[in-house]
Parts: sequence; C-alpha cells; structure tokens
Amino acid sequence: MGMQFRALLVTIAIGLMATSAIRAAEPDPYAALAPFVGKVWRGEGSGPDGKPMVDVTRWDWALGGKAIRTTHALTSAPYGGETMIFWDKATNALIYHYFTTAGFHTQGTMVAEAPGRLVAEEAVSGHPTITRVRSVSVLDAGGSMNVSSEYLDGGTWKPGHKMTYRPAPAGVEPLFPDTRR
Repeated sequence: MGMQFRALLVTIAIGLMATSAIRAAEPDPYAALAPFVGKVWRGEGSGPDGKPMVDVTRWDWALGGKAIRTTHALTSAPYGGETMIFWDKATNALIYHYFTTAGFHTQGTMVAEAPGRLVAEEAVSGHPTITRVRSVSVLDAGGSMNVSSEYLDGGTWKPGHKMTYRPAPAGVEPLFPDTRR
C-alpha cells in the first residue's frame, strides 16, 4: 500500500470520527418527548362545553425514529385524529400536522420547555369557527400527563379541554369510528 493511499485512509478515518463526534454532540430534538412515546394513554377530563370526555391516545416512533406519530380517539364521541411530529432543521423546531375525522386539520409547532413539558400552538384549517389552538402537556412525577388547551374561536380565546392521562391498561387502543358508512 502506498503512502498516499494510507494518508488518504487516515484522513477519511479522522473525518468520519469528527463527523461521529459532531453527531454525538448534537442534542436529540425528541429527548423531551421520549417519556410520552411507546405508550398508550387513557385520558379523562372535560371538553370545551364542560361535559366529561374520555380520550385514548397512542404515541409511537415513526419513520425509523425520525418522527413521532400519535393517534387518538374519543370513547364518548365519534371523533379522533392522527398527528405526525417532525424535527424541522430549517426552523430548529418541532413541527406537526394533525388530521381529524371531523374533516379539519392543523399545522403547528411544539416547544419542549423542559423534559416532560410540551407547549404547542397550531393554525386550524377547515373548521367553521376555530382558527388557532394552544395547549400545554405536562408529564408529572407520578406518571400522569395533564393536558389543557384553549381555542381562538371567532376572534376570542376560549377555554378548551382539560384532561388527565394515565398509562392505559394492556389491550386498550384508540378506536376510530367507522365514518365511511
């Protein structure tokens, strides 16, 4: 093996090690969401109208760990949705898209203010009166997830739902209503 070839191999090896070190030093943009992922959560609380509601939501890794997918369905009403959460390098933020069985969808950003605390704000498309939603999700020390939201409806912020989620028993999954019938 010639000296030039060996020098090239050493240069490539050093470059690969430097690249690996840089990647290892980059913070994981999903670290604050990790406590939510890989679980099915059952939530009890109240909707914007104050009536009780039960929601089941599943959080999973998607796209080989490059995104998070959540699926949820209310057990007390024919409503559910799916969300894809993705790290957007261009904006240095977690972005998400939420699609619902009610025919509207949202797009927003999520900020992990601390491990287990998420603040989200989204623009709503296709809903007759609601144009924005803000929410806070907090994973408490006891393992429960508390979520509260508010809606911009007709130009006025109004209280949304308040839910307390706990890990669901084995076999509990979000079940979507059959809306194709």
